Amino acid sequence: MTEPARTFVVEDAVAHSRLDHFVAQRTGLSRAAAMRLISEGLVQVDGRAGKKGALLTPGQTVALKVDPQDAQTAPPVPQPELPLTELYQDADVVVVQKPAGMPCHPLRAGELNTVANALVARHPECVKAGYPEREGGLCHRLDTFTSGALLAARTRPAWQALRAGFSAAAGLGGERASDVSIDKEYLALCYGSPTEDEFELTLPLLPGTGPDGHRKVLVASTSEQIYRPDALDAHTRFAVQARGGGYVLLRVTALTGRRHQIRAHLAHLGLPLVGDTLYGGPEVDAQVLASLGTDAEAAGGYFLHAQRLSFPSPSKPTQRITVEAPLPKARERLLEKLLAGG
Repeated sequence: MTEPARTFVVEDAVAHSRLDHFVAQRTGLSRAAAMRLISEGLVQVDGRAGKKGALLTPGQTVALKVDPQDAQTAPPVPQPELPLTELYQDADVVVVQKPAGMPCHPLRAGELNTVANALVARHPECVKAGYPEREGGLCHRLDTFTSGALLAARTRPAWQALRAGFSAAAGLGGERASDVSIDKEYLALCYGSPTEDEFELTLPLLPGTGPDGHRKVLVASTSEQIYRPDALDAHTRFAVQARGGGYVLLRVTALTGRRHQIRAHLAHLGLPLVGDTLYGGPEVDAQVLASLGTDAEAAGGYFLHAQRLSFPSPSKPTQRITVEAPLPKARERLLEKLLAGG
């Protein structure tokens, strides 16, 4: 029988703590990382697989089957066989086209089939550029079904400069530190028809609750919610590009970079992304998908595409680099069909 990598005994002082909280506190992992270990069956309580919401009692033994830091630090396994389209590269950075449905980077040691696996096979220097190494030098993330421009650094100074750009505060009035900030534009196919061609939303975001709380965020819409200490400012602008068939194609500018910001704001406006069932979006009709033939699988998931990325050159900060990511063929075909009425 394999010995556990780490073992902890629950003391009286932490009685009735949730298992995920306990693992995070004892290992230094984030709660999200702790929950992933639990959901993957890598955490046991008194010899049995633990549940993330379980309450602990004094004297119980919590055992981790893997070293919790391995998943955080292990670099991606190079996969040269994975296809990867490069949109731009220089000595500092590389911008790639992320396919819809492919995660950005591994969440645990040895995980395969992510953008980072393909990236480090072609640019091994990216591994040492960023931190943690498992992210393969990526300077930001896109949700799994978001396609489009994804930026990675090839050197540590470039990664540090670009991370600072992504972290640069963007004022709710639209004031931006244009010399260091990163500008991001998306294409979003939504269900519904807005009354205006241009509009915006500045409501903050809150951590989710309930069964899907660890996966989704909430839009703060009441005074009590807006002024909560954990409410994060979020600012998104929208402009209509096309309408038809009960759908609307929007150009979206994310002025802040919160998790699920665009998806949550659109759902709050009654314009959920096509295919975004987590936020109430409609699934694409099975017959429409079938009509796409070999493109059907690539057109699945929610329809969000990172179309344009503009950032300062790490080695020449006064110069900005702008990269456009073409809409994938499968999504282009789906867009045409839905706007035309299926």
